[in-house]
Amino acid sequence: MSRNARLALTAAGLIFGVTPGAHVTAKQPPNPAITSQTPCVFGPYDDQPAFTRRVYSRDEYDAARTSTAVECRRITYLSDGLKVVGFIVQPASTGRRHPVIVFNRGGLLEIGKITEMNLVDFYDLASQGFLVVASQYRGNDGGEGREEFGGSDVNDVLALRDLAMTLPNADPQNVFFYGLSRGGMMTFLALRRGATVNAVAVVGALLDLEGTTEAAKLRAPGIAKAVFNLIPDYATRGASALRDRSAIHWPEAVNVPALIIHGGADQEVPVSGSLTFAAKLNDLHKSFELLVYAGDAHEVTNNRKDRNSRIVSWFRRHVK
Repeated sequence: MSRNARLALTAAGLIFGVTPGAHVTAKQPPNPAITSQTPCVFGPYDDQPAFTRRVYSRDEYDAARTSTAVECRRITYLSDGLKVVGFIVQPASTGRRHPVIVFNRGGLLEIGKITEMNLVDFYDLASQGFLVVASQYRGNDGGEGREEFGGSDVNDVLALRDLAMTLPNADPQNVFFYGLSRGGMMTFLALRRGATVNAVAVVGALLDLEGTTEAAKLRAPGIAKAVFNLIPDYATRGASALRDRSAIHWPEAVNVPALIIHGGADQEVPVSGSLTFAAKLNDLHKSFELLVYAGDAHEVTNNRKDRNSRIVSWFRRHVK
């Protein structure tokens, strides 16, 4: 357990890397929504950014990279007729169906896109019996189209969820959303647009886009400007377009159990948004849990393993 204090409020690959002697799984049956697929490839641990090497040990990185128990595919799939890049990570064994986690990434454009770092976490989830799918969102990592930071790119999440339901090893009765940072915003927007899942978990979620971008104008003006440029109607609607993307303004749309995790010292997305959102969910008698790791940073990286364990427990609690 972490030494950090926690506040809890409750209401109600395929292969990782291609290496000599690597195990190769049986070819998957064709899926019309998937236009291409290749094995995931991990670069050498020593070539990873300093942040990755600080958060992930060489042993856990190499365990994912050389695993024969988990298969990973980099895919392109169709969303609104566009070819979008994504990933499927699942237990290599066949003959049973696994609960599905739709992972919604953070960042924008190429910033925060899914890399080996994320795939190590996906490996951990798959090794615990989950099938993980994730999207880079349209226009990124070689995909077609242009992301809109919570506009038509939400359809990429919905399309990926629908695709996952058709996978032979997926359990369509047990589907979950897991959103990280901006992915928290995408998670709640997908719920608002009618996505059906058992429960959601978000970490460092962007719940108040208007307030966060106002603060970012001073701290990271380039990021704030990039967000505004991605939103097609920001020039004409301004703050209204930001509020449409901010779950803090429509908590009534959250109709599934929600686990909200935040770092108390998050400098990128202040914890105040999660605290306010949780209070609104509480007033509406929604089912949720709020977990704040005092002193931890964005994405709760200092308590990553405890964070992951709690997310797995949350999803298992809501398996049918």
